Formats: sequence, structure tokens, C-alpha cells
Amino acid sequence: MVSAGPPARIRSSQDRAQRTALAAYTAFRERHYEPYLQYAALRIGRNAAAETAVVAAFTELAVSWTAILGGAGPAAVAWRILHDHVDRALGRGPTTVPASQVVQMLQHDAHFLHEQMRLSPERIAEVLGVRPADLPTLPSRSPQE
Repeated sequence: MVSAGPPARIRSSQDRAQRTALAAYTAFRERHYEPYLQYAALRIGRNAAAETAVVAAFTELAVSWTAILGGAGPAAVAWRILHDHVDRALGRGPTTVPASQVVQMLQHDAHFLHEQMRLSPERIAEVLGVRPADLPTLPSRSPQE
């Protein structure tokens, strides 16, 4: 007798896991697309190139989402992927950031998101995929801003 594949309960479990991963990806994309696009547009300076970089980053995320979701810090991985695509759009090759410079890069990005995009520290932490306590001290904003 030839087996027709995994038993129904295993297929059902796999289907449920795929639906859960797809729902998580969709929610992540909806929550992060706009700040990613705004960041890319500010850094690149051209809206079409920014859109291309963000779409490429989310495509790369989609392909690897299940593995990324299973790891520690999916938002941090996603931010690094976006950063690489923005750097490529600026004519820079993707770089491996030494561990000693990761914190410095995140501090720079946090200040950029705060100053240029006016995001709150909580939203910055969410976008960068770090704990709010790990953010550098950001200047306070006046109520008018």
C-alpha cells in the first residue's frame, strides 16, 4: 500500500501552523510597512526607490518568515533586512556589522526615528525590535510637536 502523505492530523497541524505564521506576517507587515516606508524615503530621498526597497525587504521576510518567527526577535531581524535593502538602494553593499557596532547603529537609528519621524520611544523600540529599556536616552519633545 502506498502512503498518500502525512496523516490527516499532521497535515491539519501543519496547515494551522502555516495559517498562524501567515496571520503573524500579515499583522507585522500592516504594523511596520508605513514606518519602514517613511524611513526608507527619508534615507534614500526618492519615493519610488524607497517603495522598491521596502517591498524587497518584505518579500525577503515573507520567504523566511517561518524561520524568522521561530527565532528570537523577529522585528530586529526584519529591521536589519530593511536596513540592508535601504543601503543597497543607496549604492552600498550589505555589510556585516561587527557586534561592537550593533548598539551604535541602533542608537543612530533610534535617534533618526525620533528626530526625523517623530516616533515615540515605545514605537521606536517596536520598529527596531528592541526592548524600550535598551533604547538610548532620547530628547524630550515639547507638547507642541
